[in-house]
Amino acid sequence: MKRYAIRQLNPFAGVLQVVETNAARAFSENGGLWQLQVMAERPEHTWRSADRGTQRQFFNWALWSRDEGLHRVNANPLMDLGGMQRAGDELLEAVTANIGKLPFALADRFEYWCCDQHANPIALIASELEAKHTGGPLETAWRATPAARDGFESPSLRRAGIPSQDASSERAHAQRLEHEVRQHCASGLWVERLDDGGSRRLDNGEPLRMPFPTLGIETRWPDPLLTQLVQDYIEWLAPLLLMLPLAPAKRRELEQQALRRASLVADRYLLYPEILQPEIIQEARVKARLRRAL
Repeated sequence: MKRYAIRQLNPFAGVLQVVETNAARAFSENGGLWQLQVMAERPEHTWRSADRGTQRQFFNWALWSRDEGLHRVNANPLMDLGGMQRAGDELLEAVTANIGKLPFALADRFEYWCCDQHANPIALIASELEAKHTGGPLETAWRATPAARDGFESPSLRRAGIPSQDASSERAHAQRLEHEVRQHCASGLWVERLDDGGSRRLDNGEPLRMPFPTLGIETRWPDPLLTQLVQDYIEWLAPLLLMLPLAPAKRRELEQQALRRASLVADRYLLYPEILQPEIIQEARVKARLRRAL
């Protein structure tokens, strides 16, 4: 059995908790609701001859939450339901045994960064658990938010007379941020983050001396308006950024900013590695409950 956490990136959407057994795996974005998947042979392969081999993959098996228990997903009756049930039972036992250990440690130590013309990392694009997975196709254009309307509005851009929506987009401020960051990306680099806090290039093992942005994006830019825009973005993203390991000063700052999106705090607070101002998090949870009751 393995338990670990991985970041959801491009755009950053928080930290996913994972529990794995030999034939099943479970994911959770908030520590409360878990998606259980089990490995099985595809139904069409049950009718093929043995010498043609088999194709096994993960299938959704159930949803489980601490509050509502287990909800099974309908499975194809041609599949090995008995084997899937056994794998699912073993997985659920592993999940419930590890709930008290949340949040799990980040394990995605291989990172792909876009870098500026001086080879300094400015935005985190992707991460992987193993080096062997870093050679596949990769979307290298940094994204700030999901493609759909996201609700991100920058007070700094509004003060500059730039609307958050226009005739062509409902996410104009996010697109402005994406455009600015992409304009500064001159190259990309896979790196390995080391246990001692250091890092090295993945292609040649050369140690790297430059600092990496703690929050996944550079916060200091030559253009003052871009610097303000990035700060607005970080404040908007605060409830999710609190899921990362952070220095105490930065965590306190983000806890205060996160109160503006109380519902997201209430959904993810179980996965905060540390809470330095519990009264703020509690206030956010109360606000979220009141809003949902209306």
